[in-house]
Amino acid sequence: MKITLIHGKYFNSWEALGLAYIGGYLKQELADSVEIDFFQGIFDDDETVISQASDSDIVAFSCTTPSFPYAERIAGQLKRINPQIHIVVGGYHASAVPHETIQSEFIDQVVIGEGESAMLAIVRGNREPIVHGTRSSFDNLPWPDRELIKNERTVEVAVEQAGQRITAFQSHRACPFRCKYCLDGHNKVLYPEFGPKDKIPIGYRDVDDLLDEIESVTDRYKLDLFKFTDPTWNTSIPWVLEFCRKKIARNIDVPFYPAVHAGLITQEMAHLLKAAGCHEVACGVESGSPKILKQIGKGTTVKSIKRGVRFIKEAGIIVRGYFILGMPDETDEDIRLTEKLAEELEMDEYGFTILCPYPGTTMYDPKIHGNIDWENTDEYGNDFWHTNHLTNAELHKWQAYLVEKFSDNICWHNRILAENDYDLDKTLEG
Repeated sequence: MKITLIHGKYFNSWEALGLAYIGGYLKQELADSVEIDFFQGIFDDDETVISQASDSDIVAFSCTTPSFPYAERIAGQLKRINPQIHIVVGGYHASAVPHETIQSEFIDQVVIGEGESAMLAIVRGNREPIVHGTRSSFDNLPWPDRELIKNERTVEVAVEQAGQRITAFQSHRACPFRCKYCLDGHNKVLYPEFGPKDKIPIGYRDVDDLLDEIESVTDRYKLDLFKFTDPTWNTSIPWVLEFCRKKIARNIDVPFYPAVHAGLITQEMAHLLKAAGCHEVACGVESGSPKILKQIGKGTTVKSIKRGVRFIKEAGIIVRGYFILGMPDETDEDIRLTEKLAEELEMDEYGFTILCPYPGTTMYDPKIHGNIDWENTDEYGNDFWHTNHLTNAELHKWQAYLVEKFSDNICWHNRILAENDYDLDKTLEG
């Protein structure tokens, strides 16, 4: 049986670790009974993908919402060439709106949640329209198959963009926080069995196994730095401290870069992070308004953000701060408070986005957002979102103002879009 795994197309490329785990798991469970191929839309042109995948028995796409139109388009072309191909779609988009996704005439099955067990069941004959993946323990999973996903390509992108050889690792699955703008947050789209008031158990990886993989991958790809794909890396203080201590004890000196929750940063953690080689952290500050922070539901306060960032800076670690404009009740005064906090924090890098109501978030309304051109919409800009007090044009003006104000330390994404105008003049006119 031939199986082709395809990572949806998005201009900001990253490693398809989810498909690497699925591919490795299928090989582990099915040995030589399957042939597995892989393509990634940002690297492989449509003609190559279609010609190489058209003789597959199963083609499975992993999609976020902005990359779903690509998957639907490729699926349609594959079906026209070979109507017998079985098309599967998983990932955040399919998990968020499975019943909408399965309505596509080119899609045969949708996977909700983690993909390893679901794809194994599909390969073994499960043809239910919607398949729920069961949670997988890292103890039962092989390391992600990086050769399959051609990880060297994304490493080379990092060299071009940052001058360093970088790749990423996964240390746990699920997020305990309830951020209302996030698919990992309030609605838990990958784990729909947990309601808004349920405490979701986090699947942590054995630290030694993770460090074994880090050592192996660092050696294979000659890494200068590694990141974590976890939406929030420091959800367990004991796990973070164990990771740092063991990384130090094993003399694994390659630096790393996680995304952290400011409210969980302790002074001990910050110093251990530095000692373990943490070069920089990404911190979702989001807002400087107590009202908006409460509405977001992340569990941070202005005080806890200041304390966590101070501990990180005192330890000598670079801090990248990211802010979101456009929570439903946000006003000009709230954004002024965000500007004030951004100044006080004195971050090494800043990023400013506009809230995007992705399917699966609490802000998504299918009656209003169902026909959005998601392929050209993301959190860095859209032409429709507004608050109860601010128009879309006013949000863009605030974003442009803050990007300009912090231009000496603005993040790569904001800088690239500003340099290319991102149709900003058109947006501000209308």
